[in-house]
Amino acid sequence: MGKTLGYARISTSQGQDAASQKAMLEDLGAVVVFVDIGNGSKLTGRDQLEAALRLLDEGDELLALHPDRLARDTGDLLTIAKRVIEKKAVLRINDPAITLDGTDIMAEVMLTVFGLVGMMEKHFIKARQRRGIEAAKLRGDVYKGRPATISPDAVRDLRQQGFGATQIAKRLKIGRASVYRLLAA
Repeated sequence: MGKTLGYARISTSQGQDAASQKAMLEDLGAVVVFVDIGNGSKLTGRDQLEAALRLLDEGDELLALHPDRLARDTGDLLTIAKRVIEKKAVLRINDPAITLDGTDIMAEVMLTVFGLVGMMEKHFIKARQRRGIEAAKLRGDVYKGRPATISPDAVRDLRQQGFGATQIAKRLKIGRASVYRLLAA
């Protein structure tokens, strides 16, 4: 048996902590745990997941606690599984217990079902958000979106120090698009 790489994801660094996921993954045998911060609605920008997938060798295992920690989209979840299997490794999800090695169609069906559940959950979250925004507008409240998490001054200061957009984004743990938007403001 090869090495077990753990993968954890939290949606935001505000009020969330990956420590409990990391500890559980280590208890389940992960020798290294990769952690991404960001929503699970798309695979882009998930550098730690990419690193874990690149490091998988034949006989290794990628371990996640739940399917929605990997992805909230059936296609993305199956894409991850395919990449793991192409490396002749195993995708193991702790809860519900799913082990996918490319030989068990029922494991793939289960993964697909839980991917669909994740997609439904994402749909319901967005619908509740839209209803909340509409209700605020009807009350006369001005919807301003999520409060800013980073100061435009911090971005400008790093830019003045000679850092490029990618370096600023990594340093402040934000997306490059946010850097460009804040510099333009």
